[in-house]
Amino acid sequence: MPNIVKLPQKLVDASVFIDGYGFVGRTDMEKIKLPDIELIQETIKAGGFEVDVNTGVFKKMEFEVGLKEVNEVIFNSYSNALKNGNGMAISIKASLLQEGKKIPVVIDFRAIPTIGNGFDETTLKGTTTLFKYVVDGKELCLLDSKYMIGKIAGVDHLESLRNHIM
Repeated sequence: MPNIVKLPQKLVDASVFIDGYGFVGRTDMEKIKLPDIELIQETIKAGGFEVDVNTGVFKKMEFEVGLKEVNEVIFNSYSNALKNGNGMAISIKASLLQEGKKIPVVIDFRAIPTIGNGFDETTLKGTTTLFKYVVDGKELCLLDSKYMIGKIAGVDHLESLRNHIM
């Protein structure tokens, strides 16, 4: 059977939710920057070679979400996040469109972001302590610095570290 080439996926119909409050704004895909999943590497010199070695430590996770409106919920949640220190729960719900079929996508962050203000838009950006990416009900990754979870494709790469030090 020959390989069938599929059309590229496109993220569409994105909306943003804050701290469990309903819809707080629409966004364009160009206004969303998801965190890179990257491990810190160290360069060592041994045995006549210089090589990069994986440290097992994830780099900080930076994100950005631009909203097409100014919404009071964002500022109330930001104030609460500053008071309690737990951060804001930011969720993006969208669809992946491929060959006419829409697949649900949910992306979760937890952060005390910087709020960029405009007259008709708001930008949230910063470093997140939680990044969860779910496509069609399947968790692709869960990175949580507070609870030391580094789960990618169902494998928790920090489990042995937690077992050693906790």
